[in-house]
Amino acid sequence: MKTPIAVRSRNNIFGILSLIIGFTFLTTWLPLLRALFDGESYSWGMGYFGLSFSGKGLTSDYLILIVFLILYIALFASFNWIKNRVIFYLLLFWWWLHSFGNLLYDIIKNGDSMFHGDTLNIHVSISAIVIPLSIIALGLIIFIIKKDKQLQEVHIAWSRSNNIKVLIILGPLVLQGVFFAIGEPHGITDQIGVFIAIIQCFVIWLIFKPSRIE
Repeated sequence: MKTPIAVRSRNNIFGILSLIIGFTFLTTWLPLLRALFDGESYSWGMGYFGLSFSGKGLTSDYLILIVFLILYIALFASFNWIKNRVIFYLLLFWWWLHSFGNLLYDIIKNGDSMFHGDTLNIHVSISAIVIPLSIIALGLIIFIIKKDKQLQEVHIAWSRSNNIKVLIILGPLVLQGVFFAIGEPHGITDQIGVFIAIIQCFVIWLIFKPSRIE
């Protein structure tokens, strides 16, 4: 198997945007895990540019979460590992439309709404988060594209440290599966599983961070 080669060295501005992307990744990662491990005891739903997706456990609508997962992983990888930088730029704009365009569409059409996290008892105004973050994110995207075009191409191989980060960040999935499957809904085991999932969303991009700077 051919060893992946990074074409961009790691840098701080990539890391800042990756953290913001990790925040939005939670809306895909958490229901994907809960529906898989909790089964029919977990209900999820989302609106997407006027379309509705929902289900209990593994239903046909669950496929949309898998599609989003693939696109997110491709985006995280594209920061440093995709040679065709146009693909990276397109994935950045897809992410903005997916995360903010969709929510802005919903706010314009239906007015403000609330994010409800029952397990952690979190209730937050969507517009109070979405509007400022969407402006910051769009500005970062434009800045990063300009910055990326000026960066020198490098050749950094996928290393043992990348593999170790895969094990550290995704290894707890086994434990999460047990917690979600056997725990009481919204109980302590569910809360632990959710906390781990939140941490994973914010650090999963580190898997793709090159092991050194050139």
